[in-house]
Amino acid sequence: MKFLRLSLLITCCFLLQQKAKAQYVIIDSVIFKGNDKTRDNILRRELDIFPGDTLQFSEIDSRVEFNRRKLVNTNLFIWVKSNSHPKNSDHITVTYEFLEQWYLLAYPVFQLADRNLNDWWERGHSFERTIYGAHFIHNNFMGRNEKLSFKAETGFTQRVELGYSNPYLDRKKTLGLGAALTYITNKNLAFRTINDTLNTISSDKILRERWSGALSFRKRLRFYDFHFAEIRYSHTIIADTIKQLNPNYYYKGSSEQNFLQLTYAFSYDFRDFAPYPLRGRKIDLAYNFYGILAQDALNYWDIKASFAYYFDIGSNFFISSQWKAKVTQENKNIPYANIMGLGYGGDNVRGYELNVIDGTNFLLSKTTFKYQLFNKIIPIRFLPYKQFNQMPVSLYPTLFFDFAYVYQAQPELTSSRFSNRWIYGMGVGFDIVTYYNFVCKLGLPLLNSGKSGLVVSIGREF
Repeated sequence: MKFLRLSLLITCCFLLQQKAKAQYVIIDSVIFKGNDKTRDNILRRELDIFPGDTLQFSEIDSRVEFNRRKLVNTNLFIWVKSNSHPKNSDHITVTYEFLEQWYLLAYPVFQLADRNLNDWWERGHSFERTIYGAHFIHNNFMGRNEKLSFKAETGFTQRVELGYSNPYLDRKKTLGLGAALTYITNKNLAFRTINDTLNTISSDKILRERWSGALSFRKRLRFYDFHFAEIRYSHTIIADTIKQLNPNYYYKGSSEQNFLQLTYAFSYDFRDFAPYPLRGRKIDLAYNFYGILAQDALNYWDIKASFAYYFDIGSNFFISSQWKAKVTQENKNIPYANIMGLGYGGDNVRGYELNVIDGTNFLLSKTTFKYQLFNKIIPIRFLPYKQFNQMPVSLYPTLFFDFAYVYQAQPELTSSRFSNRWIYGMGVGFDIVTYYNFVCKLGLPLLNSGKSGLVVSIGREF
């Protein structure tokens, strides 16, 4: 009897041990394929799974996919595929396969000088209001995700810009460095805002000339936390014509503005695909101080904050909720050229693309409901280059609802209709996402500023 009990006990212990073994697996190796230019150590920096790690069997797929999305967000690849292969009962091999982008690009540039396509069309859609030139960019210099760029543009605005960034200076790959030099001249310039619309002037002579230089540092504490510090110097001269049309364009009617700016920013980025996220969240905080030196033309600060959440609600339906706010130091005489409320850089209520709502403080909310109608990689067999002959395409019908509030201290000076009140925008749209982070959004606002029509924008999410 005792022998039988002992045998049963040993058998139960053995079975429990085998079951415990079956619930865990050991990562034998992590293999990269297709990264002909990108170094392996740059890719390993993005992973949180390594050879020798032990995982629960139930979490293998989610952890491998989770790390695949982080590799996608390096913006070095057209697509990233992942797989896990069992070597035996308790060991696996994880494989990531890449199709690298074409990193060295030299291409002609043709773009609109106005804030968006609708604004350009409203102003007469003249090709004189366009910018053209050439960009030379290396997006993965030396295979370390370094970026080197040179831009030369003419037309509505003349620009020469040289930029460099290296996100991995140290062995731990937590420190980054960036630098930029820019020279811009304008013969067409917005000199004031009336009725929430920019007033512009054109001339055969240069109306504004600007030099600027910036040096930035980045510290990456964890996978998703980034700290930034930047120091920037700006030197700008305007023509007497601008000073006469708007004496408050610069402080006290000056024709020159020089200042040193210091910026600190924090970013938490936990999104599945940065150019067009469907899942995750992103938090950004920034503090800017303008006029560090005693002789600077400016002396004030502002704080900007944005929060974005992306939800997968199942059956290919998604919702995004995005919030942005700006607060500027009070009781400061800020010149017209330095006041930016809504209408710049994607900070706008959809349906108000033709408007610029100046103000020192604002709150903006954007909500989008979308459905993934199509998501495939389309082969383009007649193109000989692999970086272009596999085109990922995703299509999303959308519904959107936005609202915002802009505070302007003296709206009577600009005859503003939309500041110091809540404004709303609502409508339907269609988004197209394809390779090289190209996102095209078509929108038809149903609730807007009173001017209806198709809205077109090209760029990333909020």
